[in-house]
Amino acid sequence: METETTIAQSIRATDTRARYDAACKRLLSEKIILAWIMKSCLEEYRDCTVEEIAERYIEGQPQVGEVPVGIDESVPVIRGSRNEDKTLTEGTVTYDIRFYATAPVSGDLIRLIINTELQNDYYPGYPLTKRGIYYCSRMISA
Repeated sequence: METETTIAQSIRATDTRARYDAACKRLLSEKIILAWIMKSCLEEYRDCTVEEIAERYIEGQPQVGEVPVGIDESVPVIRGSRNEDKTLTEGTVTYDIRFYATAPVSGDLIRLIINTELQNDYYPGYPLTKRGIYYCSRMISA
C-alpha cells in the first residue's frame, strides 16, 4: 500500500483549487451572469433588463485571471482591459475579471471599468473593503 507524500497531497490540493478558481472565473465571465450582478449591485442598471445589460452595455471579451477566456461561438463574452497591473514599487496585481461597460445616464452613455473579484472565503484574513479600495486606486493611477 502506497502512502501519498505531503508534497503530493499539496500538489493535488493546489491543482483542485486552481481548477475550481478557473471554473468560477469562466462562469462569472459570461455576459448574462455579469448582467445579473450589475443589475443587482450597480444603481445605473437597476431599471434595465438583464438581457438589455448583457446585449447593450457590456463590451466585448473578458480578461480573466492571467489567461483570457476563449471565445465560445454560442455564448457572448465580454472584452476587458488588461487584467495585470505592474509597478516597480508595489509589485503586480492580477484582477480576476475586468471589463468595460457603458451605463445609461440621463440619455447619455458613460464608460465604466468594472472589476469583479472572486472570493472563496467569507473571512479571508484581511479587510475586503481595504483590498477593494487598493485595487480601485491602482486602476485609477494606472
